[in-house]
Amino acid sequence: MTQFSLFGAEVAEPGLDDLGGVLLAGGHWVRSGESARLSVVVADRWRADALADELAVRGVATPDEDVIGPAEGGLGVRTVFAADLEPHAAAWTRGANEGPPPGFELTPAGLRLWTIAVGRLDEAGYLLATAEPDDAVHRAGGAQLSRMGVAAVSITQRGGPGWRGTSLKRVRRLAELVGAAPDGAGNNWPQVR
Repeated sequence: MTQFSLFGAEVAEPGLDDLGGVLLAGGHWVRSGESARLSVVVADRWRADALADELAVRGVATPDEDVIGPAEGGLGVRTVFAADLEPHAAAWTRGANEGPPPGFELTPAGLRLWTIAVGRLDEAGYLLATAEPDDAVHRAGGAQLSRMGVAAVSITQRGGPGWRGTSLKRVRRLAELVGAAPDGAGNNWPQVR
């Protein structure tokens, strides 16, 4: 039986601040006028479905929109264009570059979104991928994992880029924070053993 953290994703109220997890996973903002949309490419259908569900819970995706579509390297998942997203896009965007805003703190639900988008078991532990090996977003991901008690090793080569938790204790802490696995996740979800 799994015991989830009292501060984990399953007890937190879903909010737009959670979308920071999608950005750590390689998501990007598109801004149009006073609205913005967030999109990310994922490798598996279960990831796309789970993210679409999470976006719908936050009110930024609807069943009648094309939330999931084909993309180079997998499936694209995106929000609708929404005025509510513009302040979040503005906070993460500096000119043509994206990066975490000052004071960025990943929520447990944001960690869940990061895990859904790109988390996977590998030969040495559990890996949360990032898009680039040593940019501000990658470094912010590592800092946030450490802040949440999931210290991880930066991986820039084989299997990376990303952050790998290698000990049973760290993977267990990650599993407690992100909650139950979405349908279809199988061994790609952190396991408590």
